[in-house]
Amino acid sequence: MKNMKRVEISVLLPCLNEEMGVGICIAKIQEVFERENLSGEIIVIDNGSIDRTVEVAKSFSGVKIINVSKKGYGNAYLAGFKQASGDIIVMGDADNTYDFYDIPRFLKELQTADFVIGNRKYTQNDSSPVLHRYVGRPVFSILLRWLFHLNISDSHCGYGAIKKSALDKLNLKSEGMELASEILIRAKKNKLVIKEIPIKYNPRIGQSKLRTFSDGARHLKLIGKELVKQ
Repeated sequence: MKNMKRVEISVLLPCLNEEMGVGICIAKIQEVFERENLSGEIIVIDNGSIDRTVEVAKSFSGVKIINVSKKGYGNAYLAGFKQASGDIIVMGDADNTYDFYDIPRFLKELQTADFVIGNRKYTQNDSSPVLHRYVGRPVFSILLRWLFHLNISDSHCGYGAIKKSALDKLNLKSEGMELASEILIRAKKNKLVIKEIPIKYNPRIGQSKLRTFSDGARHLKLIGKELVKQ
């Protein structure tokens, strides 16, 4: 596969002050590309870091770096999607919570699916904040199941892989964390085949950027808008 010019996989890493984790993630992804003989690209989307995130990313050869000044998880990903040239897009955080050695498992499931998302529910080392783990995550997953018939147990997992051809159908616009809800709702509305796989979830490296209540409100607003469109 390596002699092919076509990029098979684009791994997107949105970053905001992730100098301690981004290098670990890049190294793991590059190791997977080498071991699995994959033609892939790594895109680091810097969302206004003031630490050494960009410097660390630049220390690795072949890493594409995009600077997105407008803050927001969704804004970072939307910019990354536009730059990605792979047939498959892998999404994951740059704080080492997700194990990028699992990429081949996602690729295997994509043989019979359009979108594969991780599920942290059964991990023995779930480092999520208690409020997110026992309130936010299950509540939003239940809401999406009831309102949109999405059979997903961990709807806000940030680790997933989607075929570029499927992603292009979704017309995503969310600027913040609510992108996680939008991508699932739009995938369901477009009749994509969605699968979940169990993953490990490690303690993050560095400071969390999550804003529990404001992020939750954005998710609810997005869900309401999508419900009206049905």
